[in-house]
Amino acid sequence: MRDDIFKRLTFGIKKTPRQLAVNNDDSDGNASLRLRVLPENIKEELRILRKRQNGEQLQVERNEDDQTIDEGFKLFSDGTGPKKLKSSSKTSPDTSENIPAQSDEIQKQIADKIHQLRRSNRIYTWGEDIPDPFIDFSDLNLPSQLMSSLNEFGIGEPTPIQMQAIPLMMMHRDILASAPTGSGKTLAFAIPVLLNILKLKKLNKYKDGSKLLAIVLEPTRELASQTYRQFLKFGQGLPVKAALFETEEVPQNVDILVSTPNRLAHHLQDMQLKFLRWLIVDESDRLFEVVEGQERCFRTQLASVYKACDGKFTRRAFFSATFSYEVEEWCKENLNNVAMVCIGERNSANANVTQELVFAGSEQGKLLAIRTLLQTQFEPPALIFVQSKERARELLSALSSITPPIPVALISSEKSQSERDHVIESFRSGRLWVLISTELMGRGLDLRNVNLVINFDLPTSIVSYIHRIGRTGRAGRRGRAITYFTESDTKYLRSIATVIHQAGFEVPEYTLSLKPLSRNEKKQLVRHAPKRKHIAFVKKKKKKNLQSEKSSNQSGEPAEKKAKVDKAGKESVADKVISGKVDKKKKKKLGKVEKVTKGTVSKGIANKVPPGQLPKKKARKSSKNDKQ
Repeated sequence: MRDDIFKRLTFGIKKTPRQLAVNNDDSDGNASLRLRVLPENIKEELRILRKRQNGEQLQVERNEDDQTIDEGFKLFSDGTGPKKLKSSSKTSPDTSENIPAQSDEIQKQIADKIHQLRRSNRIYTWGEDIPDPFIDFSDLNLPSQLMSSLNEFGIGEPTPIQMQAIPLMMMHRDILASAPTGSGKTLAFAIPVLLNILKLKKLNKYKDGSKLLAIVLEPTRELASQTYRQFLKFGQGLPVKAALFETEEVPQNVDILVSTPNRLAHHLQDMQLKFLRWLIVDESDRLFEVVEGQERCFRTQLASVYKACDGKFTRRAFFSATFSYEVEEWCKENLNNVAMVCIGERNSANANVTQELVFAGSEQGKLLAIRTLLQTQFEPPALIFVQSKERARELLSALSSITPPIPVALISSEKSQSERDHVIESFRSGRLWVLISTELMGRGLDLRNVNLVINFDLPTSIVSYIHRIGRTGRAGRRGRAITYFTESDTKYLRSIATVIHQAGFEVPEYTLSLKPLSRNEKKQLVRHAPKRKHIAFVKKKKKKNLQSEKSSNQSGEPAEKKAKVDKAGKESVADKVISGKVDKKKKKKLGKVEKVTKGTVSKGIANKVPPGQLPKKKARKSSKNDKQ
């Protein structure tokens, strides 16, 4: 009882690295969050205790049956009824009294063993009637086809999140689950969904496969495609049909539908959802992320889906790598008897990844640092995060000039789906060494062999940071993450520095005593990333070719026809200068513009020339001509 109260009071509290060193001596860093850890002899001890418990429960039921028989004979109070037969079994007078006491003692021993198992695997639970975690897949009585698939893909034992989440979902409980990236969350919800559907398929009204039974929501098309492939992989040989919602037509006669919220929200009126049993929301911490434009907001899209999936038997499961307080409160208010599972300390960074926080001074300093890193201390493959598509293009241009050349590409929403698939496949196969990505495109991608993650632009939140570095160090492997920051980033730095420090890595001491951002400032930062100067070392020729490539990828038209235009409908001066389309005479008329030199970017171009400045000079020039 005392342990339970302490557990409730300390749920979600982060421990300092020193405390972690003391408490985690039975596991190596963060590896226990991805790999099952079994205390010595616990399987055999639990087996014996449960066997004793079942045997004594059987004895209690026998005694209850005897008592029922006795009471039955008492109905014949006139003595005309049949006489009670004597029992051949001999028991001591206090046997029935001892059995409950012994059963309570066994139950306490089992509870102690389960507590030890959870503690070893850093499994934290919250809610009522939480089932015990299972130890082996054989404990679940899985179909032979599913067991064969697990063995075929080298999955011999469950991870901590699977040990606890699967029993909860098999009890048809609403669940909020958090575990590090690469810890097997997809399989944690795929197995119970498959088992539930197989059970329903035994009923006549579900045999024809015309009823949608499960929806899985993913924030991006890449992640949706990845999850869909997982269902195909582990559902092979089973009478379960899964589909990926990627066209304008709703897939028909499927049991499982994997989709993004945006696509699903626009077709809800065309779907029959009253038989739905599971709504799975992956990457659920994005539920409260707000972006410009309500239609693009994941939370707004999910709200319409959640409202439509309100069947009597529909259960909801939320999975993510972080445990947001806002999502927790929302789930408590909106889910029925929700059970929560957290693997490891709440919102802690992956301790299996060596994390570095590096001061680079300026944007030029960051570029110099990353070029030096890729030329000297680089072990591919590497994933680089920037805050926008524009900066991804600029960084690609800058890194393409490295000598000797390094195979590098970018992935962003500007590319078509086929182009993105080709880039990801090239990166996985090793043909690409460096992949530049924006926040949205990089989240959730299962790139298992990434050795290095570079945060070229400082993440705007703890959630963003944890997801970014979670692309490396997956499935128990080691990884490295480097985060660059500039002088202008200092005011946003404290939360990221604290997370790195709590994972046991060194950060500059002053970063831990910086003034924290207010709640409103944090929200504003997520909505609008900090304004940054353009990345240096961008050659005009490269920029022009880059624009041409972008334009041809989208429409096949020349870049000139696709140039950005200002509010007046004319191409902005800065874009003309960067693309090299302004001749010398025109430049003189527009005013003095500094040339782009290696290592510097002119202030006029870097700041995109505030509207109204250059046109004023042009107006003065024309006024002189009028006087003449």
